[in-house]
Amino acid sequence: MSEALITKKAIAQGLKDLTLAKPFGKISIGDITSACGLNRQTFYYHFQDKYELLSWIYYNEGFIYVMDGITLENWHEKLKDLLDTMKADQEFYRNTIKNDDSYFKEYLLEIVSTLFYEAIDKLDEDKSLSDEDKKFYSQFYAYGICGVVVSWVESGMKEDTKKLSDKLKGLAQGSEKLGYEIYTNR
Repeated sequence: MSEALITKKAIAQGLKDLTLAKPFGKISIGDITSACGLNRQTFYYHFQDKYELLSWIYYNEGFIYVMDGITLENWHEKLKDLLDTMKADQEFYRNTIKNDDSYFKEYLLEIVSTLFYEAIDKLDEDKSLSDEDKKFYSQFYAYGICGVVVSWVESGMKEDTKKLSDKLKGLAQGSEKLGYEIYTNR
């Protein structure tokens, strides 16, 4: 592991440790550097601000694993893995998403929108949908899933991760087909 990666992980752990006792919005760069035993210059060498650090943590501890090998057939399993990761570190995710959910949603929306676009494209065998329509429908489903995941976090992550990912899979499959049939039969 490179020295830069070791340093980034130490900074990330410093932030994660702080979120156990302090709201993310009240954590300063000074707090983070003190928690991990580094100086401000080292922090700024690796990250612009705490929001870039937050995005780095979301990506490197969760989304990178979700995106690796994700398919239309296994997306719900990958989502379950992400939910499990989040639940294992739930105070960090609850604290940071509660402060500002846009950083988390940005990654999740990108992944889910792409998957639904591919699914809708495969269902559109006679190519009757425009690219614009496919993007609209895929974003609709992606926002729904993101909303459910954020709500799950905000309500304390009580529901079982497998149960939640299976519900989302069933809902997505049913509504994809229904939506496509309604649109093509009008």
